[in-house]
Amino acid sequence: MEKFASHGLTPDLHAKKRVDGEKIFAYICVCIPLFGFTMFSVVPLLISLISTFTTMEYYDLNTMTWNNFETFKVVLSDDDFWKSLLVTLMLSMSQLISLIVALFISFLLSKKPRGRKIFQILFFIPYICSSVATAYMWMTMFDPNYGIINSVLVAIFGESARVSWTADPAAYVAAIIITTVWQAPGYGIVMYKAAFDAVNPSLYEASDIDGASAWKKFWRITFPSIAPTTFYLLMTGIIAGLQTFDIAKLFASWSADSWTGTAGPDNIGLTTVFYIYREGTLYYNIPAASVASWGLFLVILTLSLINYKLRKRWVNV
Repeated sequence: MEKFASHGLTPDLHAKKRVDGEKIFAYICVCIPLFGFTMFSVVPLLISLISTFTTMEYYDLNTMTWNNFETFKVVLSDDDFWKSLLVTLMLSMSQLISLIVALFISFLLSKKPRGRKIFQILFFIPYICSSVATAYMWMTMFDPNYGIINSVLVAIFGESARVSWTADPAAYVAAIIITTVWQAPGYGIVMYKAAFDAVNPSLYEASDIDGASAWKKFWRITFPSIAPTTFYLLMTGIIAGLQTFDIAKLFASWSADSWTGTAGPDNIGLTTVFYIYREGTLYYNIPAASVASWGLFLVILTLSLINYKLRKRWVNV
């Protein structure tokens, strides 16, 4: 007190208490989401990692026993697991198609056609629609007997043009890809629109003076300017494509044996996440589901790192 008094200052003890109270309240606010993240993300993640080395009965953690990497041997020798990876990579191509569609539509919208805001809203609606509703809508349209798509094909080309969407593996995959491509481009269109609007107009003016063609303008000016956005959409598209599940699972309801984990003819719709769901939920084999989950994580990590390493070749970052 004397030290403060010698300088003509009086300590505000109430202010100090108030500040300390604010700090405590701030720590409490920070700890609440951290507690939730720890309990519902970190702990299940650790349990999943530990369970890969054990044998477990149903979901009872008390039955965990070390199995000498037996679960790894079972999963890695399972043909369905490797097939699910190939199917996942194949179906993830729909994300690349969606990216190209989004780029093309955004390029047209960047020309500022009449009613472009209405078109932008219409293109974005499928993205915010429920995947369940979207899948069932397209399943109805793809119905081999009563679907509108087969009805149009038969009306134009005759009965021989009828496609067995539920029995033909190629048609089954095409149906899933078409459904995904119809729903996915909306987000990319919004992102690309912002990227196109951010391109410096003076660059186009300079190219007009030099007599550059439309293709050179796009390749030399537009594409480098939107490359960071393309990189971001490509990265998120890879992750989303490798985690394909909901549409593939709903399309599996075409099969009478879908409750056993069958995903279309010859299991052609069995994605890796579907495989994880089947093992963990239908078969109660949590260790196998955990091994497959970590395997998918390594695949996603590897492809993401490759994309990240290659970005400097076409992204100015």
